[in-house]
Amino acid sequence: MKTMLTLRRSLLVALVACLPGLTLYAQSMPPAAMGADIIVDIRNGDQRGKLMLRGTELAFESLTDGKQSKSWKYAEIRSLEKKRKEVRVKPYKGSRYDFQFPDNGARDRIYEEISQRILTARSQGKK
Repeated sequence: MKTMLTLRRSLLVALVACLPGLTLYAQSMPPAAMGADIIVDIRNGDQRGKLMLRGTELAFESLTDGKQSKSWKYAEIRSLEKKRKEVRVKPYKGSRYDFQFPDNGARDRIYEEISQRILTARSQGKK
């Protein structure tokens, strides 16, 4: 069995060829489904920084005060909430973080992506 991955128009396409003469199977997935990193400009209260959705963790890197930077494995996030123009992250341990977005569209896209990554991590038992 041979597998080939290729990126086409923001979709990752997995092509699997089994045996000669058999049908080629193709499956498309968003890049994030394969753990592609996403980085967005964000605010956390008076902090400016970058919210980074990495393969196994969510991270906030403060550009205002490095001491405010924090990262969590997706399975370490107790709850995720969508409010006005922000997303609230509450970990099992430590303080909550409220990330402000410039608009609801950006908030909704990031919320959905983080939600999927949390569900995937919990289903795989990763902490």
